[in-house]
Amino acid sequence: MKGKALYILLFILAASIAAIMVADYIDGNTKRGEGNPYALDIGKYKSVNPELAHYREARNIRLKCSQPKAIAYFNGQLYIGADSFLQVIRPDGRQILKASLPASPQCVYPADNGRIYLAYHSHIEVLDGSGKQLGAWESLGENSVITSLAMKDGILFAADAGQRRIARFSLPDGQLLGFIEGETGEGSSHGFIVPSATFDIAVNQDGELWVVNPGKHRFEQYTSEGELRAFWENSSPGIEGFSGCCNPAQLAFMPDGSFVTSEKRLVRIKVHRPSGELDCVVAPPEKFEENGKAPDIAVSPEGMIYALDLDRKMVRVFEKNKTL
Repeated sequence: MKGKALYILLFILAASIAAIMVADYIDGNTKRGEGNPYALDIGKYKSVNPELAHYREARNIRLKCSQPKAIAYFNGQLYIGADSFLQVIRPDGRQILKASLPASPQCVYPADNGRIYLAYHSHIEVLDGSGKQLGAWESLGENSVITSLAMKDGILFAADAGQRRIARFSLPDGQLLGFIEGETGEGSSHGFIVPSATFDIAVNQDGELWVVNPGKHRFEQYTSEGELRAFWENSSPGIEGFSGCCNPAQLAFMPDGSFVTSEKRLVRIKVHRPSGELDCVVAPPEKFEENGKAPDIAVSPEGMIYALDLDRKMVRVFEKNKTL
C-alpha cells in the first residue's frame, strides 16, 4: 500500500508540474502575440524638437522613372541615375540631358575633368559630357556591390558594400591600385561592418576622404593610401545619433565641412558639425514614408540640400530658414 500511495503522490506532483508548464507556455505565447517587449520602439523618436528644425522644403521636382537610384550636384546641375538612363537637370527641373544606359546605375559622380563616372553592380563606366561612353573599367567581381564614388589626389575611390572594402583606381586609365580594408585606430582591426548595401564615402572641401562604417554608426577619415587619420561615432536612436543595422546610409558635406546625413527605416536628414555634434535637423521622419529608404543627398556650394526621395520618386530641395 505504501508503494501504491507513493506512486499516486508522484503522479499528482508530475501532473501539477505539467499544468504549471502548460500555463506558463500559454501565457508566454499570449505575451509574444502582444509584441516583443524588448523590441526598439522607434515611434517615440519620430518627433523632433521644432527648435532643431533649421531647414524648410523649398520645392520638389517629380521624376518620370520607376526606380531612382542616385543624385549628384556639379556646376549648377543635378545628375540623376534612374532606371536605365542618366538625366541631367537644372535645380528648377529643366532637363539638360537624358542619356540611355545599359543598366541601372548605382551611383553617379561628375568630375572636374569633364567626365561622368557611373558605378553599376560591380564595375565602373566613364561617359563624356554628352553621355557618350568612353570606357568600362575592370570588374571587382560578382560578389561586389558598388554603392558610392569619390575622388581625390588623382584616385577614384569606389565603396564596395558586397566585399566590405574601398577600391582605389588611378585616373584617367582606371587601373586598380588596391583596396582600403578599414580599421579602428584602437589597436584591433575589425574592418568595415556593412550588413546591407549601404556604404557611403565622400571627400570634403579640405580634401579629406571620409567613410561611413555603417555597422558601427561611425565616420572614419582615411588617407589616399588607406591610413586611418580620425573617426567619430554616435550610436543612439535619439536625434543626436544613429541606430539600426547600418546607419547613416548616405553622406554629403556642407561648404563649411559639416556632415549631412540621411538614414533609413527611421528616415531623417540631419547636419552634424565637423566635430560630430548634432547641429540641426533638415527633414524629420514625418516628412518621409514610414520604414522608407534613405534618400540619396547632394549639396550645392551655397548650402542647398537636394534629397532624392526613392519612395516618392522626386527630388526634394531644402534650404535654411532665413530667420535663423
